[in-house]
Amino acid sequence: MVDRLARDIAALPEGVIAAAKRAVVPDALATGFQREHDAWAGQFARPAAEALIRGGLARGGQTRAGERDLEGLLRELAG
Repeated sequence: MVDRLARDIAALPEGVIAAAKRAVVPDALATGFQREHDAWAGQFARPAAEALIRGGLARGGQTRAGERDLEGLLRELAG
């Protein structure tokens, strides 16, 4: 399980880990929420995110079945 998590983290597109680190909640909760929002929204401008979103939608990610296995669907796209 730890090995899989390490591989998953290492396979993330460039910038995702840095954005997650910037989103760590500081003392002020509202500031943390704003950082998290900004980091998350900034990822959608990346070509890798667009490819995953388009591929996920093409494979039914917006359906009930797709949402239930979203992780599996995204793993197939990334693999």
